[in-house]
Amino acid sequence: MMSRNFTPPALLLVINMLIVLACSPLAPHRAIPPMRYAAQLTEAEQIAGETLAYLVEVVLGQAGDPEKRPAWATRGLTLPLDFDLVSQRMFGPVPLRAELMVLDTNVLGLSEVLYHYDPRLNLFKGSREADSLYPCAELMAIRLFLVHKRHKGEKIGLGAMIRCKELFAPGSRDARQAELAAMNITDTEFKFLKAVFQSEPAFLRYMSHPFLVSTLHRIGVVEQDALTLSADQSANYRRWACPSPKPLYPSPVTIAILPSMNPMFDASPGPAGTVTPSRDYQIMLDHLEKAILDRLARKHLASGQNTPTANHLVFFTPDRPMVIHPENAGRVIEDVCSKADFTLIVLGKNVYRAIYLDPENDIYPHEKRIYLDADEIQYQQIDEEIETIVNAVMPALTAAESASVPDGTPGIPEPAPLKKIFSKGNPKNDDT
Repeated sequence: MMSRNFTPPALLLVINMLIVLACSPLAPHRAIPPMRYAAQLTEAEQIAGETLAYLVEVVLGQAGDPEKRPAWATRGLTLPLDFDLVSQRMFGPVPLRAELMVLDTNVLGLSEVLYHYDPRLNLFKGSREADSLYPCAELMAIRLFLVHKRHKGEKIGLGAMIRCKELFAPGSRDARQAELAAMNITDTEFKFLKAVFQSEPAFLRYMSHPFLVSTLHRIGVVEQDALTLSADQSANYRRWACPSPKPLYPSPVTIAILPSMNPMFDASPGPAGTVTPSRDYQIMLDHLEKAILDRLARKHLASGQNTPTANHLVFFTPDRPMVIHPENAGRVIEDVCSKADFTLIVLGKNVYRAIYLDPENDIYPHEKRIYLDADEIQYQQIDEEIETIVNAVMPALTAAESASVPDGTPGIPEPAPLKKIFSKGNPKNDDT
């Protein structure tokens, strides 16, 4: 997969995708029942919010394909802040949608992840058997608002906006001048956002999601305040860190397998919204681990070693997906599995198209990690990557084998190999 990360998509694929875009069925512009309001986000919505934070970076031109960034950073600047206009364009023909968004086939895999964990972020809002290729009108409206603010060099007082959230509820009064000043928005912008939040109240909850708040602060869209400081501290995956086993001599060599922006997890519908690894994901993990162990066994036989190096190897994987990309990979790995000897970041099908990977800085041999496409793992198209993984961990495995029988001393009994460590995190679901 890695070689395809740096090759433009085949012309035929682009043509086919654009044909699909042009022929996407249109839903009539009709009222959608609002999502049940809740003070907390479900686990599935938490993951959707993490995914949304990265997608916002892409659609504001701050991440993703460098060639697409200028278009994403400016698309829609000529349009007024009018939610009815946004809705009409999103439910209209493709040329009208193109006034609001870039028809970027690179983001389709990432969008699929977003809709999997919260179908209401899709244009069809989960009302049809299949999702649209496009996001909901409210998401495009918020993007339009953020693009306008960035263009004017203004930062939103997001903490004040959350404190004044009752002003966005149906039947609420207009914001006073002091409240507008605290939120750093105009009366026109306030009325625009009020129409968006009344159309989909869930967005007001997403706007306080730590990952989203931290991202908006980092890219300069919102001003620093107590909310952003708290979000910066909370936007991490430490609760899914690898559990600390009993000290062993020698320490086992650990390969971390971290699912990133991956829809291969079952998300329970309704208020529960729990997320668990799907059977397909577990089968894929088993195939991946077996491929690594089989290649190690062949290396062992070829080297004539007496002790199977795989006895010193363990796998670690969390039981829920994360959002990992080159900009935050080092930080996430440090939080989740700092002692991993090598890390595999398993992306959902075609999600790699939405991230920019620099082969000179972001992957092995420059970093102790590589990115894998889940689809290519399932279809066993990762022979080159398996060889890279094995070559990367062989020095550590050889050292562990040597340390298990020090020179001139009796052999130290080896612990039974632990093939997999799961991290389940704190079961509490909240949006802090």
